[in-house]
Amino acid sequence: MTVSEGLVLPDPGRRAPGRGAHLHPAIECFELAVRRKAFPRAFKVQGPLDVTGLREYVAQRDKQEAVQKAATRPSAAV
Repeated sequence: MTVSEGLVLPDPGRRAPGRGAHLHPAIECFELAVRRKAFPRAFKVQGPLDVTGLREYVAQRDKQEAVQKAATRPSAAV
């Protein structure tokens, strides 16, 4: 992820210019980072940052990961 004009944006390709940070793509990790006010510290900026777009991205990735895990689980023998 990266920050641009006060917005925290996903950067899955890790190609955006500037300071970047890593966040595990799980909604629980995102919520913990928000509660701990980790984003301004990670990007070394003052004041609040808008994380709305990142929240949507992480929620989508978390959902996709759960679906993939469910699909790879062996089904119970009947």
